[in-house]
Amino acid sequence: MVVPWKQGSHIWRKMLECRDEIEHKIVWKPRMGSSLFWFDNWTRLGALYFVTPPDFYCDESVHNVYDVIVYGSWDEKKLLEILPQELAQHVTENIKPPLLHHDLDRPYWSLEHKGSFSVKSAWEYTRRRKDPSVVYKNIWVRGLPFKITFFMWKVWKGKLSFDDYFRRLGYFMSSKCWCYANPYEETMEHVLFNSYAARTV
Repeated sequence: MVVPWKQGSHIWRKMLECRDEIEHKIVWKPRMGSSLFWFDNWTRLGALYFVTPPDFYCDESVHNVYDVIVYGSWDEKKLLEILPQELAQHVTENIKPPLLHHDLDRPYWSLEHKGSFSVKSAWEYTRRRKDPSVVYKNIWVRGLPFKITFFMWKVWKGKLSFDDYFRRLGYFMSSKCWCYANPYEETMEHVLFNSYAARTV
């Protein structure tokens, strides 16, 4: 979460892009109140810096959660001064004030029951689930040999290495399909759909 480096491989850059989306799923459990008051998600609502209204002034003289603790209890007056009323009320009513003096606040990954981070849960959260299309349901069929499934997927995506595919890549050549005495241009549509052999099959 603290690495600033934005260069590197494609995978690394994608990981850093996901970081901003999933960071608020790390919940900090107050123990001594060492969490950053404005920038850590210790209220389970998200970081207060982003939860408060855009025009709200954040008093950054308050650095940590323990800055709003007085004699083991929440400093309700200070919370009302620095937070909107509903957020201050949420803190005082739903979060126990930190009481441990020598134990740092601990991060908890809220997407896993045990609180430990897993790539799987982060991926499931960040991916955009969509209902599979009818085409994909007919291509990815359980029990169908993978080479046939993969071939059909390449047909659907237009990625078979016929002459028209190479032309899209910028390679121009004499193109002939030898299925007729008078050959046509070799294209995926011709070879797999319009040729005599394809129509016969």
